[in-house]
Amino acid sequence: MTALFCALSIAVLTQAPVVSVSFDLRSLPAQDYRRWDGVELERKVALRLIQEGFAVVSPQSPAQLRLRASLTPEGLWLEATGPRQRVEQAVRVGRGSLAELHLEVAQKLSEMARAVQPEPEPPLPEPVLQPPAEVAVAPSRPELDLSLGLGTLWRGPGVDPLLLLSVRRDLGAFGLDAEAGLGVSREAALTVFEAQGGAFFSYRLPLAERLQLEPGAGVGLVLHAFRLQDAWVTDQTGTQVSPAGWARMKLRWRFTERLVAELRVALGLLRPVSHVSEGGTLWSRGGARLETGALLSWGQ
Repeated sequence: MTALFCALSIAVLTQAPVVSVSFDLRSLPAQDYRRWDGVELERKVALRLIQEGFAVVSPQSPAQLRLRASLTPEGLWLEATGPRQRVEQAVRVGRGSLAELHLEVAQKLSEMARAVQPEPEPPLPEPVLQPPAEVAVAPSRPELDLSLGLGTLWRGPGVDPLLLLSVRRDLGAFGLDAEAGLGVSREAALTVFEAQGGAFFSYRLPLAERLQLEPGAGVGLVLHAFRLQDAWVTDQTGTQVSPAGWARMKLRWRFTERLVAELRVALGLLRPVSHVSEGGTLWSRGGARLETGALLSWGQ
């Protein structure tokens, strides 16, 4: 059906340069897609965009403007991305009929598409033989988010600095994360390094236009390495590997189209470790530790 609307829009607009636009409902769960009659919604949105002078293409095809709808607790979250800017808007459901919802979504998406469309170029003198104008394709948005930051390890009796690095692949509102961290603890008689790595499954919940909450959970490994300063000890160094699991929460504030500030809190569960010498505890960590941090993220 999208291909039919695409052909119709191009046939109607062959006399003037047109802006290509796609509408994506693939992030909606199947039951919500059927409940809100996604096929009829796509048809009405496509017809409205054609009436506004856009060329409608399928979500898999390159497009200058990309429209997307995702699920929120209140209803639908609409996004429109153009070559230079991006706008977002929420739509509440349950206040009227399904036809009224479709009309409201189509109206808002057409307004958002007009807001992010590129500025028209100034007209050129018409040559005797004018070549056909080519439609510029907007660069695709990156599918990966890269985050880097500093944090703190709260391990009960002590507090250590923590360096954090993570990469996230976007799957609509959901995502898969690979996260790594390095904590360092220096005592008078002992130095401890703890390197951690894990895989996370997360979900981004929009709270406001620029604010998102991202709960997640992950599993991985923690490598514990130590070095004793006592020259009389036979084994001055050693390592230990422990399986670990995390429950994590991020609060994300987008202050540019690609740059995001994140606050991270995570509770980790792993094997406890302690170092004892002559009846005294040099360093210890229980089976649970709290991780806090602040990161900068570049991506979607």
